[in-house]
Amino acid sequence: MGLGRFRDEGAVLPGEPGVGVDLAPPFAAADPETQWLFALNRFGIRPGLMRIKGLLKDLGHPERGLRILVTAGTNGKGSTTRVLAHLLRAAGLRTATYTSPHLLDVRERIRIDDRPVDREEFRGRVADIRPLVEKHGASWFETLTALAVQVARDHAVDVVCCETGLGGRLDATNVLPLEGLLLTTVGLDHQRILGETQQEILAEKLGLLKPGVPLYCGVEDALRPQVFAAAVTARVPTHFLDELARWPDTRGPWDLTLRDRILVGLPDPGTGALRRNVALALLALADLEARGGGRLLPEDPAAALGNLFLPGRYQRVLTQPDWIFDVAHNTQALGSVLAAVLARPCTGRRLMLLGTMHDKELVAELAPLAAGFDGIVAAPVNLPRSRTPEELETALRGWHLDPQPWQGGGVAVGATVAPSLPAALTALARDCRPDDLVLVTGSCFMVAEALWYLGYRELDPTREPRPAAAVLDPLART
Repeated sequence: MGLGRFRDEGAVLPGEPGVGVDLAPPFAAADPETQWLFALNRFGIRPGLMRIKGLLKDLGHPERGLRILVTAGTNGKGSTTRVLAHLLRAAGLRTATYTSPHLLDVRERIRIDDRPVDREEFRGRVADIRPLVEKHGASWFETLTALAVQVARDHAVDVVCCETGLGGRLDATNVLPLEGLLLTTVGLDHQRILGETQQEILAEKLGLLKPGVPLYCGVEDALRPQVFAAAVTARVPTHFLDELARWPDTRGPWDLTLRDRILVGLPDPGTGALRRNVALALLALADLEARGGGRLLPEDPAAALGNLFLPGRYQRVLTQPDWIFDVAHNTQALGSVLAAVLARPCTGRRLMLLGTMHDKELVAELAPLAAGFDGIVAAPVNLPRSRTPEELETALRGWHLDPQPWQGGGVAVGATVAPSLPAALTALARDCRPDDLVLVTGSCFMVAEALWYLGYRELDPTREPRPAAAVLDPLART
């Protein structure tokens, strides 16, 4: 199986968008140290492992001696990583979590026991690592990866839960010693970087395989022969999710049968994709326990998952009306969240606030799901990479919708395009009724900017949904 476009270590690709020194909140740097860190994006994505290896060597190899679980996949790797850490903490273990992207604060990416690294500690570490980063020419993601394992070592955690960046074979996380590898899904995303087909993209992700390190795999049936062949070649014990875990496809509380153990009444995480992610995390920890890894699962996983917090993953931020925020940004993820919202009981209207980036295609296959919404408001995000109002109008037509002229006073029946995100939020605030349901989706950047305009400045206070009136009424009066 051929590889994707990460064919060598000399390629230079565009850097991670949405983080820079000249942008408005929540995308702007908060201090000089973080400003320098964000500026590393100007060098783009440079596939390869030599820079991260040199950086970790000069840091004294902080990765050595750590128990590390890595999650890869097109969608779901961030939520699966957080589920792993949540379960491990409930079992009494101290965890470090390394995820991306962030929403409101870069420190969200590196968390100790689900708390972001202290702001002054983070600034100090960035300042300290700068000479080594400049020595090796390390990228934005390589620098954050090195910082994450250094923080984990210095905070004496028991387990590090880490998600990959793009791909896997030449991803900075591929130099880390693994105890287990999880692979969620493989879909079409970042094709210009990883390859045009699912098989090419999967080949890049399977570059993370290491002899003897078990793989826990949730990919679709059609891709399993490729996974199996690569695992046999790499001498990797492999467990496919559906072979060892079963759950009923129903709404509400659900039961999971894992091997011969029945976990009853797990809370409903929202979408079918989130259910699979929870099941994959449970499968991995149960198997690693059986392999002699010590106590990794809590006595009552259902109770432990009752207060699971997945920011921006089918997250109910407001209530009466319910506003659900989801960072879905590609066909696979959007299809899952749109279907979940349409299946959710609602006595009023189902409305969508949509913002997308240039490189994310709104495929026509999603048109039947989009047609199930009573109103769609598309709006540009305040980033250079965002689709403009004109481009959003074209994208909506690709969903067989006929965007109506922007009125500003409320939500049009069908679809409309707002001139800005604040204008869209103001219109929704004025027009929402308590029995409506609003989905904010299309990009992590749309979720981040919408949270910012609604008054959120950090993630922790968003654990419990706020009454919509308290948040929306001041906006409606503007």
